[in-house]
Amino acid sequence: MLKSLNTVKVIETEILDAVRDLVCDVPRVQLNAVVPSARIGKNHEVDGKVEFSLNDSLYSLIVEVKANGAPRYVRSGVHVLESNISRLRRDQHGDVHKHFIPILVSPYLSPQSREICTDNDVAYMDLVGNARLVFDTVYIERAVAERPVTESRALRSLFTPKAAAILRVLLRQPDRAWRVAELAREANASYGHVSNVRKALLEREWLEVRPDGVALVQPKELVHMWRESYRRPKSESISGYTTYHGDRFVERLKNTLKSNSDRPRVVYSLHSAAQWLAPFGRVATQTLYVDEEAAELVKDTLKLSRSGRGANVVLSVLEDDNLFSDSIEPTPNVFCTSPTLTYLDLWAGSDRDQEAARHLAQECLPWLK
Repeated sequence: MLKSLNTVKVIETEILDAVRDLVCDVPRVQLNAVVPSARIGKNHEVDGKVEFSLNDSLYSLIVEVKANGAPRYVRSGVHVLESNISRLRRDQHGDVHKHFIPILVSPYLSPQSREICTDNDVAYMDLVGNARLVFDTVYIERAVAERPVTESRALRSLFTPKAAAILRVLLRQPDRAWRVAELAREANASYGHVSNVRKALLEREWLEVRPDGVALVQPKELVHMWRESYRRPKSESISGYTTYHGDRFVERLKNTLKSNSDRPRVVYSLHSAAQWLAPFGRVATQTLYVDEEAAELVKDTLKLSRSGRGANVVLSVLEDDNLFSDSIEPTPNVFCTSPTLTYLDLWAGSDRDQEAARHLAQECLPWLK
């Protein structure tokens, strides 16, 4: 199928120039031709060819351009390249033997997209600076940590509070299949928002379509990407001192929850949550997520006061009510942030917090190892 004129224009400028420069970085290479939009057969066309010679051998880089470098599109591009290379080898005539090298080019290729290319023996490069070209005695591999603004923006939109509510539902049971309606209801999200998150996850191949819905198949990759930009929930912090400790502290909160709400409005967070899920060291300060109404109730229940002895309770009054829906009940009338949210909250902290996060993952999130 013929490529669009817009694609051709892109190839003729920045992208083919970048491929040519990559080839010219190889010592003793003689560049023979740079051909945009080269036709192969009657009904097919490649995005470009870069012809060169090295060590008395002729080579042709067959270029496939993907405007979107997400894994789903890269895998499709790899299949196109494999088909085109097979066609070129089959149609090659004469005594001159030319080596064909497939290369996929995109504005940005994530580590996962690059891995797909490597696993399929396809060269790659992007306009950020990542590249891999291996043939004959040549080995070029470059990796940069930089992520383009458009990619960073796309990831930020995937981890906004509304989108995060959908992700947390998926992460509760990573292998469960969800219909859009079910996911929207469980995450208290609109169908449109669920569809947008679904599309973004499918492009990255973190989600797969099954007969009974979509299921999260790469939870580890999702959480690892999420934790890079994760920030603890927006909240107003209230600190105080209570004389209640240990079991007395727990019982006071239990009674408060039992009598005042049909849903948890007070949940243990951070190390306090981890103590119920996967204990790690001693907790000197109890941390709780609360809603605005419950904040006053908890202050009265625990008789919080400002004291020179220092605070031993920190209440975070959340702006996002959906976080309460994600809580779990490890024992009757004790509510904690979910293992995933507890992990992310801890990971966003100090080195000691991250040690606790790793311990939590080992005990509660085996797929995160």
